[in-house]
Amino acid sequence: MLEPTSLSERINSLDFLRGIALLGILIINIESFSYPDPWNPYKYGFASEADHLVRFWVFFLAQGKFFSMFTLLFGVGFYIFLERLERKNLGLKAMDIYARRLLWLFIFGLIHAYLIWDGDVLYHYAACGFFLFPLRSFKVNQLVIVVLLFAGILLYNSYERTSKTKEQFREYTQAVKLTLEEQTEEDQKRIETWKKRTQPGEADHSNIDVPRTTLYQGWLANAEHTKVHKGAVFYQGILFRTLLLMVLGIILYKLGVFHNYRSVTYYWPITLIILVAALTTNYFRYYHWTFEYFEPVKSVGQSWLFTFPKQTLGLAYILLFNGGYQKYLKRFTANPISLVCRMALSNYILQSIICGLIFYGYGLGKYNQYSRAELLLIVIGIWLLQLSISWFWMQKFDQGPLERLWRKFTYQPFQ
Repeated sequence: MLEPTSLSERINSLDFLRGIALLGILIINIESFSYPDPWNPYKYGFASEADHLVRFWVFFLAQGKFFSMFTLLFGVGFYIFLERLERKNLGLKAMDIYARRLLWLFIFGLIHAYLIWDGDVLYHYAACGFFLFPLRSFKVNQLVIVVLLFAGILLYNSYERTSKTKEQFREYTQAVKLTLEEQTEEDQKRIETWKKRTQPGEADHSNIDVPRTTLYQGWLANAEHTKVHKGAVFYQGILFRTLLLMVLGIILYKLGVFHNYRSVTYYWPITLIILVAALTTNYFRYYHWTFEYFEPVKSVGQSWLFTFPKQTLGLAYILLFNGGYQKYLKRFTANPISLVCRMALSNYILQSIICGLIFYGYGLGKYNQYSRAELLLIVIGIWLLQLSISWFWMQKFDQGPLERLWRKFTYQPFQ
């Protein structure tokens, strides 16, 4: 009989970190429910200068960071799950169980993406999880090479994008030097394209119709964005970033930092250096994104500086919270944040359900009605609700409802 991981087997620091990551990703995810174009720096959410600053600080400290933490920890979780199966000498059955676990995560993700929220990341994680299987026997130095390979691909992509921008700027400067009589239709098109790209937008505070007035409309909208039925089984734009973070998580686990942060010499100095470097690069990245978004990046050095800010700060958060937990909070094994993690799948889906009911037409219809500052208050309210639900649920059960279902589907043929 294959039993679920017992409390004594759980790595408490990982539970704490996953809880923080899960709660943190709501800060950004909620904007996708609330605004028609949350990434656009001159759309709704800038009714005042204060909101402009809120947007900067939220993106500086949160955008992509908790997602990076969540991704890194998923890599750790996949590896630990497979490691424990192999320790039980299950042979090929271990591969079957691992594959079924990923398959059912993929299915849960599709249900979430098509029926609740098209921003789901679970099916993407599941697809990436199959890439991790061959890496289970790699040594740390070999995994470092894999990370560097993914990083090299991402740096090359940044270089390529910047080169195209520089070429567009070169064509623009040549075209504007010509007189109107000398300019061809192509020259005028290049001038208009560059001007449009570099012209600051105007704030849009107009009333926008609440989308998804019925669940059926929501399903149609989700299907238009989620293209798994067309063969897109993962998000191509973040594939290498996801794999890089997952492999980095495996490296940290193999180094033993989640059991004992002292296993890495100079852990705190290293953490401080990464944190300071990450905060610095993120400041420049998101200052540019918030206040200088109409100035395209034309320097390769700047584009490379902007390639990994989210990932480096996510890593810094992992190291900071991991060391802090082990040093100060380790004895509190049943803290509320860790309980949120122990039903992470259920809480992740619950966040989407709550946000849909608040902002979409089939719920309260509060779409495009809150400033970014007000949105943070809603985030805090949802946090308190999830912390309370997790606390009361885990007093009676050892798993969340969806976790229990996931485990049942994973192991049922082998019981």
